[in-house]
Amino acid sequence: MPILRRFCCYLIVMAMNVMLLSSVHADTLDEVMRHGDIRCGVFPDDPGRSAIDTDGTWKGFYVDFCRATAAALFGDPERVQYVEVDATTRFTTLQQRQTDVVMYSTTWTLGRENRYQVVFPAVYLFDSQGVMVRANSGISMLSDLQGKTVCVTENTSTHKNLVNALEQQGIDAQVQFSNGDSFFRGHCDAYSADRMNLATNRANRADNPAHYIILPETLSREPIGPMVRNDETRWERVIRSVVNATILADQKGITQSNLDQVLNSTEDQEILNLLGQQGDLASQLGLPNDWARKVIASVGNYSEIYQRHYGPDTAIGMEQGVNKPWSRGGLLFAPLFL
Repeated sequence: MPILRRFCCYLIVMAMNVMLLSSVHADTLDEVMRHGDIRCGVFPDDPGRSAIDTDGTWKGFYVDFCRATAAALFGDPERVQYVEVDATTRFTTLQQRQTDVVMYSTTWTLGRENRYQVVFPAVYLFDSQGVMVRANSGISMLSDLQGKTVCVTENTSTHKNLVNALEQQGIDAQVQFSNGDSFFRGHCDAYSADRMNLATNRANRADNPAHYIILPETLSREPIGPMVRNDETRWERVIRSVVNATILADQKGITQSNLDQVLNSTEDQEILNLLGQQGDLASQLGLPNDWARKVIASVGNYSEIYQRHYGPDTAIGMEQGVNKPWSRGGLLFAPLFL
């Protein structure tokens, strides 16, 4: 009897451990579907990237990818809990399971994936690091920063890239940890960040954007993408598929306005698979059959998202450049939807 009692106690302890482990490592996709919304980490930034509008709603390039994910899962782009993150908490909120995905201007590096146990499922913006100065400063190239002060955000790859570039060119400049606001208040001679960040800051924070220029030299390549935990392969595939659905729709010429027309007339196999008319991609992902249709109907294709927040008709005014599908000379390349 004592042996039987000990064996029963052992089974109970093992069952409790299994339950504890399953609760700690619960599948994010199942959790999200059960809760009925996603917790999306975004940075409270300037209009264009991610910011709260005057009517109290989040808007911006990164916000649209939060909305696209909610549309894919629930058919409703508004089913998002926005969690404010910064340069440090963008990683810790994932580690502590306070966010399901972080949509931020985070550069994909191998070191970050290993150090913070995250993964970047896709690239939704190809950028490069630059330097902004006052137009009347007399600074026209990187070498002119000799003896100057350069502001840069702490705890970023931008800081490391800046220090490396200055050292490689033998430029003796003082690097100061501060943001764009300090630069515009005159506390430093230059400000270094991703070029899209510089353009966004100039459009939203400068008294007169025309008084500032971005130097033509680039300091690094910056593949930027969403982040998820690295132990959630199903959830990772969902986020990757949402981003790639906007890219493939862009390549195939599917927009918010012509979605129904394409749906009723196409014979393109990839489009039929994308829009859930044929194939079993949706069931493989654990998503509703019309998930990609809901994404496109809610936020549009990739170029529509980009042009809405960053394009020449916005205050930021950045040409799309390499952020076009490969078929139009860009770097955006979705896997085959087959």
